[in-house]
Amino acid sequence: MPGLKIGRLASMARCTVKAVRFYEAQGLLPPPTRTPSGYRLYAEQDLSRLQFIRQAKLIGLQLAKIKELVLHLSEKECACPTIRPPLEQMIREQLKDIGAKHDQLALLKEELEGFLAKMRRARRRLPEALCACAKGSGPGSATLLKIRRRGGE
Repeated sequence: MPGLKIGRLASMARCTVKAVRFYEAQGLLPPPTRTPSGYRLYAEQDLSRLQFIRQAKLIGLQLAKIKELVLHLSEKECACPTIRPPLEQMIREQLKDIGAKHDQLALLKEELEGFLAKMRRARRRLPEALCACAKGSGPGSATLLKIRRRGGE
């Protein structure tokens, strides 16, 4: 009987059987044919579709967007003219998001490096943002050691 069993399909697509079942349940993969004993049998096109889904996930597309795209893969004609424009747009959006995240991470890195430098310069006392003892001693002051002891170490 021709067709790929779910384990073989998952192995060829480098994903788990659980992922294949999930994509099927979400409508990303069409329901497979079944053997008389109930085993799923997938066609070669299902492997191509599963590989497309995996690649789309790797570039950061959400499942809802991937589902929009895979609907075109079931058509008999070449899907490239239909899929290319929205896929390119989605990739551009992902690149923009990655750029924004990169900028945020660069800023965070800069802030953390500055904070670490302040801590090193202070040597004995931490910056005011972390430790009340940096503001001076008094009834409300607490050191990190006191806080640590209260927490039960």
